[in-house]
Amino acid sequence: MIPCLIVNYSGGQFHFISIQSPDDATDRKARRLARSHAVARGLEKKRKLQQESGHNFRAVVVSLKDDPSRPARERKRCQTLVASPPSLFADAPDGPDPFQSLAAESPRLQALHSQHKAQRAAEPAFSMLDELVLQNFRSVLRKRPDDDALLSAFMLTFAFAVTASSIATEYLRFQSEALSSIRQRMNSPDRATSESTLGAILLLADLNASVLTGSSRIVDHTTFSELQWRRDPFSPDFFILPPGFRAQSYLLGEEFVEVLKDISALQCIRDSTFFGREDVISMAHIDNHQASIQSRLVSLPNQSSISECCHLAAYLCSAMLRCKLWRASTIPSHLSLQLLCKLQQANNDLVWDDRPDLLAWLLHIGGAFAPTGPIRSEYVVLLHLNRSTRLRGLYTSWPELLAILKQFIWSEKAFMSQVKAFWEEKSLTMPPQSRLFKPLKIGDVEVQHRIGMAPLTRFRATDDRAPTPLMKEYYGQRAAVPGTMIITEGTFISASSCGGFANAPGLWREDQVAAWRTITDDVHSKGCFIFCQLFAMGRAANVETAEKEGFPIVAPSAIPIEEGAAVPQAMTIGEIRQTVGEFVEASKNAIRAGFDGVEIHGANGYLLDQFLQDVSNTRHDAYGGSVENRSRLLDDVLTAVTNAIGPQRVGLRLSPWSTFQGMRMADPIPQFTDVIAKARRSDIAYLHLVESRISGSDDYEGHEQLEFAYKLWDGPLLVAGGYTPQEARELVDVTYPDKEILVLFGRHFIANPDLVFRIRQGLDLHAYDRSTFYVAGSPAGYVDYAFSDEFLTEEREKSD
Repeated sequence: MIPCLIVNYSGGQFHFISIQSPDDATDRKARRLARSHAVARGLEKKRKLQQESGHNFRAVVVSLKDDPSRPARERKRCQTLVASPPSLFADAPDGPDPFQSLAAESPRLQALHSQHKAQRAAEPAFSMLDELVLQNFRSVLRKRPDDDALLSAFMLTFAFAVTASSIATEYLRFQSEALSSIRQRMNSPDRATSESTLGAILLLADLNASVLTGSSRIVDHTTFSELQWRRDPFSPDFFILPPGFRAQSYLLGEEFVEVLKDISALQCIRDSTFFGREDVISMAHIDNHQASIQSRLVSLPNQSSISECCHLAAYLCSAMLRCKLWRASTIPSHLSLQLLCKLQQANNDLVWDDRPDLLAWLLHIGGAFAPTGPIRSEYVVLLHLNRSTRLRGLYTSWPELLAILKQFIWSEKAFMSQVKAFWEEKSLTMPPQSRLFKPLKIGDVEVQHRIGMAPLTRFRATDDRAPTPLMKEYYGQRAAVPGTMIITEGTFISASSCGGFANAPGLWREDQVAAWRTITDDVHSKGCFIFCQLFAMGRAANVETAEKEGFPIVAPSAIPIEEGAAVPQAMTIGEIRQTVGEFVEASKNAIRAGFDGVEIHGANGYLLDQFLQDVSNTRHDAYGGSVENRSRLLDDVLTAVTNAIGPQRVGLRLSPWSTFQGMRMADPIPQFTDVIAKARRSDIAYLHLVESRISGSDDYEGHEQLEFAYKLWDGPLLVAGGYTPQEARELVDVTYPDKEILVLFGRHFIANPDLVFRIRQGLDLHAYDRSTFYVAGSPAGYVDYAFSDEFLTEEREKSD
C-alpha cells in the first residue's frame, strides 16, 4: 500500500498526493503541491463568498497616520515621507499614496524610491509607469501596505531598476525574503488568500519571474478563470501554422504547433490597424492571449535541440509582440541570451544542415533582440561561422533574407526595425578593425590588405601568346588600390607546354618578357604587387590546338582526361627533366619581366596536378606508384625554381578536393599532406589553396574542408573559393583568426576593378557577365566595367 499525504479543507474537499517513502513526507515538491492546493481551494472559496456578497474587488483604504494602534513615532514618520510621482493614484483622493506607506516601513525603500531610475522600474515585478498595472493592483496596495512579502516585492523591483537591471546582492536578498514570506503564508489557507499575499505571488512568481530566475511556477494561465483565454471562433484564418514550420512540425510536437498557431494569430492582431497606437489600454486586449501562449511554452517538453531553440525563439517573439513596455524590459535580452547559449551548444548538430532557413530565422531573431554588447556580438560570430557553410547561398541581400524570415514568426510593426538594424550591422560593411585591412608580409613584399586578385584565364593575348596593351589596361585597372596582391592568369612555360588555350600568354621568348614588363611596371607604379602563375597543360591540352602548334599531348600516364578524349603519351624521364628546366627558365624570365615572384600551378588538373593524383598517374617508376613518388615532380620543380630565383619569390597553388578536368583521388589528404610538407621545407613565400566549392572556373557543391592543409601550413595562405566580402571577413576574423590569410577574388574582381575600395566602404558589387569571360581579344567584359562613383570622387579629391 502506498502511503498518501492528505490535505483537508473545509467543504469536504480532499487532495491526495502520492508518497513513495516516509522521507517523502518532508519532500519540498510534495509540500509545495499541498500548499498550492491549499491556495487554490482557499481562493475558490473566497471568490464565491465575495461574489455572493458583492464585495469582490473591494478597495479598503488604511491610513497609517490615523491608526491609533500605531506608535506615535511611526505615525509621525508617515507625515514626513518623500513625495511619490504625481501621476500615481491621482484619482484616489480618499487615502495616501500606498508607496508612501510602504516607504514608511523601510528607510532603504524610501531611498530607492526617491531615485529617478526606481521610478521608471520596468522589471522584474511591474512598471511604475504602467497605469494599467497599477490600476489592477490598487486594491492590493491599499489593503495591506505594511505586508512584508509585498514590501520585499517592491524593494526587489526598485533595487533591480537602480542597479541598471543587474543581478546584485541586494536584489537577491529581496527576492529571497519575498519568496520566503510567500512560502510561509501558503502554509495557512486564510493567510495565503489575503490580497497582499496574492499580490506578491502575482508580482514575483509569475511567468516572467520564472523565466528570469528559474524558480518554480506557482500560478499559470489555468489558475484563475478570469485569466483563461480561448481562440476567437470568428477569426479562424488567424490561427494558422507559419509555412516555415510546416516541414518541421513532426519534430516540434502537436502542443507546440498549436502554440505557434496562436502566436501567428497574435502577430496578425498586433499588426492590425486597431493596435497602431500601442497605448496601454489597447495592448491590454491581448494580454491574456500572450499569457496563455507563454505559460504553455514554458511547460512544453524539449524533445530536441531544434524544439528547445524554437521554444525560446517563440517566447521571445511573443514578448516582442507586446507593448513598448515589454519590448524595453529585461525579458527579451534574457531570452536572447538563453537562445544564444542553446544555439552555441547545438551548432555542431547535423540537424541544421537540412534546415538552414530555420537557423537563419533563429539567429536573426535572437541577435536583433539582444542588447548591444557581448551577447549581440556572439550572435554575429555565430552567423559568421554558418554563413560560409550552412547559410552559404541562402541569401545575399535584405529582401532575400526578409522573404525567409516571413516564413516563420514575423511582424512588420514589432520586428522590422530591429531585425533590419541587426542585418545592416553585420552585413557587407567591413569595420576598420577587420584583419582584411591589416598588412601582411608575403615573401619579399608586404601587401597593405588581405584582398587579392586570383589568376583568371581570359584569352586576351596575341595568337602567338604575347601579352597585349589590352592586358596592360586590365591589370592596371585592378591595381586601383595600393598594396593589392595580383596573380596573373596561367602563363605557359614553353611552346611545348601549351596545346590548350589559344590566346593565352607565355613567358619563354624575349618579346613576351618585354610585353609583360610594361604590365608589371604599370602595376608597380600604382603601389601594387604582381606574381606570374606558371603552368603546363599535360593531358588537358586541346587536340586541335596541339596539332596546329605541332606538339604531342603528354601526361604522367596514357590515361585520357575523360572517356572518348585523346589518349596522351606517357612522359619519359627525359621529358620530365626537361619540364623542370622549363619551369626554371620561365621563372627567371618572370623576374626579368619585373614580376615580384612566380606561382607554380599545381592545381585544377594541369600537368603537375596530374602527377600528384592516382586518377591520372599510374606510373611505377620514381614519379609514380606511391605518395612520395607522385610528389616527386612537383618537389623537383619547387627545389629548382627556389634555387634559381629564391624561395621568397615562389608560391604554390593546390586544389586537393577539385574534380575539375577528371581529377579527385579517393583520399587526397595523404598525398597533399606530403606535398605541403615538402613545400614547407622549401620555405616558399606562400601556399595558395582552392576550396572544394570551386571546380575550375565554376561553382561546385563541395563540402570537403581544407582544415588539414591549414593545420600543416604556418606561413601566409592565399585562399580562393568564390568568397563574398562578408565570407572573406569571416574567414580571416572568425574562422581562422590565428592564420595569416589573404582571400583571392576572381569573378568579382573582373566586374569591380575597385573591388578593394568597395569592400572597405561597404558598397554594392557590380554583377559580372559570364558570357564575356572568354571572348578572345575583346575589351567587352574585360576593361569596360565601371569604377564606383565614390572611388572616382576620392581619386579626384586626392589629385586636387
